[in-house]
Amino acid sequence: MNDAIKFEYFGLSPFEIEVIYNTLSKFSAVDEKILVEESEYVTLLKIEFPVPYDDNFFRLFGFDNWQKFKALFNEMKRRRGRKGLKIIIAFSGISADINSRIAFLLTNDIGPQFEYAAEKIEHMTDSIHIQAKNLEISRQFTTYTFDATAMKWVISGKV
Repeated sequence: MNDAIKFEYFGLSPFEIEVIYNTLSKFSAVDEKILVEESEYVTLLKIEFPVPYDDNFFRLFGFDNWQKFKALFNEMKRRRGRKGLKIIIAFSGISADINSRIAFLLTNDIGPQFEYAAEKIEHMTDSIHIQAKNLEISRQFTTYTFDATAMKWVISGKV
């Protein structure tokens, strides 16, 4: 199993690439890959952490590093305006005993709730763990998207 963080992207500025890479490399080895552009999006950023999505991740990754990421995501949205922006943050599992992979799909389609959605990612650990224990998450790979109307992350089928 590869323990490197997968950092895949297209449409990022050199500054954004440097900030993301340097922040990720403080946490783990980084496997960087430039993707082929999709016509629907001007920018695509996919980060896959080889660790479970839980409170321990956020403690190890560090408050300052997570704050830096959220600020960068918000700045990316601001700079791209209405142009397509897609950010995928994925984890290798939910916890040590629940092996389902999980991803958060964040796009600028949700408008002004984008910043709120990015903020909520770190606060979803408890509710996602409860959903997993109640067998709501039974798939090998679960994707969450932000519902701007309900103002919450919901299980979705698209990546």
